[in-house]
Amino acid sequence: MGDPRPTSVDLGDQAAHLTETGNGPTLANEQDVLRTEFGAPDERGVYGAPASQGGAA
Repeated sequence: MGDPRPTSVDLGDQAAHLTETGNGPTLANEQDVLRTEFGAPDERGVYGAPASQGGAA
């Protein structure tokens, strides 16, 4: 299934393939839209369905 995800800070030449895309939010108020739809983000900044609606908290 391939190599496991690297856990060291040294990514070797893999980091050379990373490029800045300049992609930002698709809407000026994207955080508001996500908060309305999924509730507040968790401690990692990830939005998800509120637990009361059967989603992950």
